Amino acid sequence: MAKDTESIKCVILTLRRENVIVPNALVAEIISVKDIETSDGGPDWFLGNMKWRGADVPLLSFEASGGEKVSKVNLNTQAVVLYAVGDAGDLGDHPYLGLVMSGVPHVSHFTRKQVKSDFDDGEPHPMVAQKIRINGASVSILDVDAMVAMVEEAAA
Repeated sequence: MAKDTESIKCVILTLRRENVIVPNALVAEIISVKDIETSDGGPDWFLGNMKWRGADVPLLSFEASGGEKVSKVNLNTQAVVLYAVGDAGDLGDHPYLGLVMSGVPHVSHFTRKQVKSDFDDGEPHPMVAQKIRINGASVSILDVDAMVAMVEEAAA
């Protein structure tokens, strides 16, 4: 009998109230936010553009996009820089997104048997593709395509 050794390598990002998961291949780098150019009049979840390797990267707040109040970005703020790939659109010459984190991310491997669908009767979160349970713990799959669409819509 063949053993199922197929696994998925993901990064679990710790946010203030929940954990989100993204494929490891979408994570460009984890950084401390240093230079941020804020803009007035935009949505609360758009914190501004941060500099990363010479590129202007939109910095987003998961919590604010879900209706929560967010704290100010300071020198202790950590962010994950994500590759903004997919069918959602084009963010210009530098297809990256930044997402504020509040804890230390960690890389994990999961098999198909460890991942189960989780149904949530609450209001859907605009940055969540699906809720799942991994070994019984609730996590959300980050919807990077939706994040790209949100940034494009806010820029229009």
